[in-house]
Amino acid sequence: MALRIRGNAFVKNSLTLSGGVAVAQVLPFLFYPVLGRLFSAGEFGLLAAVTAIASVLAVLGSGRYESGILVARSKREAARLAVLCVLMSVAVLAVSWVVLQFVLAEPLSRWFKEPGLGRWLFVCPVAAFFIVVYNVYNEWCVREGYFKALGVNKIVNSGAIAVSKVALGVVKVLSQGLVVGDVVGRGISAAGCALRAWIRDGRWFAAVRLRSLWPTAMRHKGYPLYTMPGQLLNALGQAAPILMIAYFFDETEVGYFSMAMTLFSVPINVVSSAIRDVYRRQANEEFARQGSCLRSFTRVLMLLSAVGIAALLLFVWFLPALMELFMGAGWGQAGRYAQLLAPAMVIMFVSNSLSGLFIVADKLRQFFWWQFYFAAVTLLSVWLGGVLVGSMEGVLILFAVGRATAYAASIVMTYRYAMKNEN
Repeated sequence: MALRIRGNAFVKNSLTLSGGVAVAQVLPFLFYPVLGRLFSAGEFGLLAAVTAIASVLAVLGSGRYESGILVARSKREAARLAVLCVLMSVAVLAVSWVVLQFVLAEPLSRWFKEPGLGRWLFVCPVAAFFIVVYNVYNEWCVREGYFKALGVNKIVNSGAIAVSKVALGVVKVLSQGLVVGDVVGRGISAAGCALRAWIRDGRWFAAVRLRSLWPTAMRHKGYPLYTMPGQLLNALGQAAPILMIAYFFDETEVGYFSMAMTLFSVPINVVSSAIRDVYRRQANEEFARQGSCLRSFTRVLMLLSAVGIAALLLFVWFLPALMELFMGAGWGQAGRYAQLLAPAMVIMFVSNSLSGLFIVADKLRQFFWWQFYFAAVTLLSVWLGGVLVGSMEGVLILFAVGRATAYAASIVMTYRYAMKNEN
């Protein structure tokens, strides 16, 4: 068994990356007991609003060209895509900074019922740029098989963000240490990504010429035409619950909902992204050899489903108590919200881990339509809950059902695309 594991590249790479993933997953939870006692639910609500806006801007800034790094035909072309992403994001996010400061500050503050939000919108494009740099480096590591470096990168990212939040919360120098700490942490992580990329492969990036970027952008225009709108819909779908709960309720409920989602999304995103990064590289190789990856897809699907269901049955009953234990008195409501969301989050875990197959199988247009459905069902479910039910519990039940249908559809679609010669 040991020899088989050592000889299996997929298992070895998964274990290598999962080691970093495990540490990256644990680090934020170690700091949550401190953060829950340093900051109020309302402050977490403000951070959720800033993060939602930054996530949308990151998609707009990069044009999602980083998605082409893995499947680029040569390392030179991959380096051009990486440079294109970074330079394009600088230009787009500079324009977005002006729009946020002088056009959208007041409307967004009214929508979120948070007068202080306008003062913090300037950090959104900055945070978005750091997200772009992190994503580009992540794609580069997957392409080159730098799974150990990728694991270290995930640890640095989660650790820098958590430590910065706590440090600025303790010293109380700034009125919103939670927001500033998040941005500072992302900046430290992005700087580390850029430095490590330059040390290891700097010659490839230095060889990129500005005149080559426009032809590169045209050759890969499918990413801004299909992947970017789809990912933008996905980002809007992720941000929509925050936006609409803020509209129907208040920042405290936004904070509880944000923390309930964080309870799932931090471990799920870290673990599923690790599995996705390793598996899509293997799937890409299998498609190149035989035009199909159905057998490996089925094995991974069954394993992930078993793990997700086991975790659900083990932990769902204790979520309110666990939330109060970690975050402090008064956070039990977030745990009760998490119980309502838990079944949908299991399906999300499986779906996210396998979603890289949309890119590997070159199903960009189909991925766009799935993301359209994801955003639409999210908006519709939260709106119906707010208008017809009028309670957070009703909103969360409808939200969970809507999200579950979207994630289940993604699993069915990627299963079909794993088959040979599927059109």
